[in-house]
Amino acid sequence: MSISAAARAAAALALAVVLAGCGARGAVAPQAATSVPSTTLLDRPAGPVHSGFVAFGDFGGGPAQEAVADAMERWTVRHRVDALVTTGDNVYERGEPERFAAQLDRPYAELRRSRPMWVSLGNHDVAAGHGDEQLRHLGLPDHPYAKTLPGVQLLLLDSNRVDQAQADWLERQLAGPGPRLRVVVFHHPAWSCSRHDSTEEVTRHWGPVLERHRVALVLNGHDHNYQRFTSPEGVTYVVTGGGGKPLYPVDDDCPAGTPAQVAEARRHHFTAVEVRDGSLAVTVVADDDTVLDRTVIRR
Repeated sequence: MSISAAARAAAALALAVVLAGCGARGAVAPQAATSVPSTTLLDRPAGPVHSGFVAFGDFGGGPAQEAVADAMERWTVRHRVDALVTTGDNVYERGEPERFAAQLDRPYAELRRSRPMWVSLGNHDVAAGHGDEQLRHLGLPDHPYAKTLPGVQLLLLDSNRVDQAQADWLERQLAGPGPRLRVVVFHHPAWSCSRHDSTEEVTRHWGPVLERHRVALVLNGHDHNYQRFTSPEGVTYVVTGGGGKPLYPVDDDCPAGTPAQVAEARRHHFTAVEVRDGSLAVTVVADDDTVLDRTVIRR
């Protein structure tokens, strides 16, 4: 679907870009964006799309869940989408199995006719002890687990229990054979400047593994907005928690040690990833089809 000039202007006003830091506590204050971030001609991906997926989180039963699902359906008309990937909090309020049909199945029925749904579990999904039942409902194994699409491997962890066993599993997966493009998915954000802020246990236990292996992309949820960070090692961290539930503001102040916040938006959205030779093209799309952010990650 084409994007009107008015929609582009609205997105530009809604989007803040932060360069070389993110707010107070010794960092640089955010600057208002004058245009939607986009890749330059030299940075635009080339070559055929080998695979693709859409990622979204914090949606179950939310007021904008259907609108985001509809936007993803429209995206699939012109783009390759092989899987749906969630960043958690899929079923509110406590992951009740009686809500699976309404919050997991029906909103994405059309999308799931020919595509799997690979979920990570959020705190709401496990609040009443039904996380395993949600995974079984979708035909998925226990966390952590790996899934592969042409040209990319996705590694899904359970950040409700940030333990050494999962860190060791992640190390083995990243050190072992596989595509050079790896995407790691879990709920609680490694980095965030919002209501929940960064997750100390994640940055302490899993962060060194992610950085040491220069993972291409880390996808998280928990904070209901969009944020993108780039670490000094070149790892891209994305908070994509705008799948349907009420939104949270993005703070001017960030936790100490937060890497450069490149883009942010308080909009309902999904994150689309297209896989080419040696690159991931990441496009963030609002529920009205406005493009909020674009970047190309190369490895």
